[in-house]
Amino acid sequence: MTPNLILRTWAAACLLGQIFSPETRAADDTVSTAVFARVSKEYQRKRLPDGSLKPEFYAIGNGGVVAGTMRDKTAERVTFADIVRLTMPLLAQQGYRYAQLAQEADLMLVLHWGNTLQYNDVNYRQSLVPAGQAVAELQRLKNAGSAGAELDQANSQLEQALMSVEMERLMRNQYVAPNARLLGYIDDINGYNDIRRLVGLGTRYDDLMADVEEPRYYVIISAYDFQELVQHGKQKLQWVTRVSVRTPGNSFDDSVTAMLKNASPYFGRESGKLIRGEELRGRVELGELKYLGVAPTAPAPPPEQK
Repeated sequence: MTPNLILRTWAAACLLGQIFSPETRAADDTVSTAVFARVSKEYQRKRLPDGSLKPEFYAIGNGGVVAGTMRDKTAERVTFADIVRLTMPLLAQQGYRYAQLAQEADLMLVLHWGNTLQYNDVNYRQSLVPAGQAVAELQRLKNAGSAGAELDQANSQLEQALMSVEMERLMRNQYVAPNARLLGYIDDINGYNDIRRLVGLGTRYDDLMADVEEPRYYVIISAYDFQELVQHGKQKLQWVTRVSVRTPGNSFDDSVTAMLKNASPYFGRESGKLIRGEELRGRVELGELKYLGVAPTAPAPPPEQK
């Protein structure tokens, strides 16, 4: 984004600040969002003598849709003005104030929103079929006591099938990697891509991969040093907050308020890790039912005193 474009989008946002009310609707807490936030090592919030955060002033611009993603009809219904109206009061809660003059702006906030594309796993799943058949055939031959050329041929077929699976897996990773970076999943996916997933210790890797393979709505708020951007044309990123929610079962216009509300505590602050809503919810598990006998009859309540 060029300095001239920044000033134009900021000027347009000046009008938005005058037109739209700062009130937001109550967020739908049933929406399971995923939030990831990063802060530059050079970025430090200052505090006032009373311990509260010193206000920082920002301009705001429309970054549009990220390359390689799209907007479905529910995302198209949400305008830049709508996003600004929802975001400004949440920013104010974190000590960020809208700049009325260019010279007072500390940050340039750039908003992106849309939805990622779904990964087609048909080829990957099809590659698993011959691999499974080759494993079964090799096991059958071993159980039958086969040896020599017949067993060598079965081993060779298994190796070829596994090579096909590995090639499809690499292609799968290349496809979903951009989505994983965009949504803030990449560090967690790489961190859990180890022996744990191969020996059945937890399902987090598979859960994360399933998230980035399906389409997800996203909102990304990137904060750049305003003066560096305008005066020197340098995009010096100070912090970025990413929030997303699965597209199936949701619509962007119904989910965006909850997305922004759940992301707002991490404006200008490290999340430390990917915060997945599914992992924050309580879980009820019913164990084996046991018969404990008949409960004693409860005593009758005492008569009401007149």
